[in-house]
Amino acid sequence: MNRVCNMNIFVKIVLFVVILCCMPATVKGQDVSFSQTYQAPLYLSPSYAGLTNGSRVGVNYRNQWPGIGNVYQDYSVYVDHFFERFNSGLGLVWICDNEGKGLLVDNQVNVVYSYEVPFTTDLFFRPGIAFEFGQRKLDQSKMITYTDITSDGRFVYGGSSIEFENTKRGRFDAAASVMLYNDRFSIGFAVDHLLRPDASFTDTKDIIKPKFTIDGSYRFDYEPSYRGSEPKTITLAANFKHQYSYNQLELGIYWYYYPIEIGALYRGLFFKMAGELSNTDAVVPTIGVNIPIKNNALRVGYSYDITVSKLSSFGNGAHEVSLIYRIIPDDVKHRSFKMKPVPCSEPIMGYSYSGSGGRGKGSHRGHGYKRRGIRK
Repeated sequence: MNRVCNMNIFVKIVLFVVILCCMPATVKGQDVSFSQTYQAPLYLSPSYAGLTNGSRVGVNYRNQWPGIGNVYQDYSVYVDHFFERFNSGLGLVWICDNEGKGLLVDNQVNVVYSYEVPFTTDLFFRPGIAFEFGQRKLDQSKMITYTDITSDGRFVYGGSSIEFENTKRGRFDAAASVMLYNDRFSIGFAVDHLLRPDASFTDTKDIIKPKFTIDGSYRFDYEPSYRGSEPKTITLAANFKHQYSYNQLELGIYWYYYPIEIGALYRGLFFKMAGELSNTDAVVPTIGVNIPIKNNALRVGYSYDITVSKLSSFGNGAHEVSLIYRIIPDDVKHRSFKMKPVPCSEPIMGYSYSGSGGRGKGSHRGHGYKRRGIRK
C-alpha cells in the first residue's frame, strides 16, 4: 500500500516538473502571494514601512501544495523602523520564491520607504516607494523533460535535453503606493514592477508586467476597553490584485480579543472569467497569538489554505507561518501625548501596546499599535 502511495506522489511530481520544464524558454509567473497578507506588510505595500512605533522584525514561510512534494516554498524576512523626527518609515525585505525544489529560484531584496502626512489629528496619508534588487536562477541539473523518462516511468539521469546559455538573470525594479487611514478604516493602492524588468533566460524578452493591488478594511469595537484592557473587535478586510491576465480577490473577517486572534479568508472571484472558467481558490482559517516579552511583543500566526477548486485532491492546500517581533523603545512606552493606532487594515495585529495587555504607562487603549499623533 505504501508503495502505491509513493508511486502516486512520484507521478504527481514528475507531471508537475514536466509541465514546468516543457514550457517555452520564457517562463511567466505571478508574484509570491501570502495568505496572511497583513503579516507581510512591507511586501503588501511600501506604505506599511515603519507603521509601528520603534522597530519591527518579521518572518514568513509558506509551503504550497505539499501533497506533490513541496514544489512551491516561499520565505520572507523583513525589518523596519519609524523615524518620528522625520515622519518616515524605512524597511528592508528579503523574499525567496523556490519552485520545483530548487529548479527555479527567485531572490529579491527590497529597500522600502514611506512618509506620513497627518491631514488631521485623526486622519493620515502615507505615500511609499520601494526599490528591488532581484535575481532569478535556473538549475538545469533539476530539469526533466519527456526525453528523460522511459516508457515505464523511470528516470534517465543524463540531464535535460534543454540547454540555456544563461541560467541567472538579475533585475532592478521599483514599486509605489499610497494609503489613507485612521483608527477605524484604511484604504491603499500599490503598483509593483514599475520598471517592467526582463526575466527571460534567452534572447526572447519576458517582461514582468505591473501588479496592481487595492486593499482596505474597517474595524468594529463591539465591546469597548474596560479598566485598561483591550477592546473586543471584529475587522472586515478586502484585497484585490491584478497581474498579467489574472485577478485575485480576498475577503476576510477577523475576531480579536487579547491575546487571541481568529480569522477566516476567502480567496476567489464571485463571477466566471473568460472561457467560462470558475475562479474559486481557497478558504483560509487563521489563528494568531500575541505573547508579551517584557515590554515588547511577539506574534505567532498560522494559517492553512483549504483548496475548494478542482485542485483540492492534487496539492493538499498550503501551510503558512508568520512571526513578528516588535521592539518598543523606552521613550515610546512612556510618552504622554496621544498615540494613533495602526490602521485596522492590519486585521489581526492586536498587540498590547506596553506588552502587558495595554496597561502600561501612557499606552493608548485601542486596537492594534499605538500611532503617533500631532503634539498639542
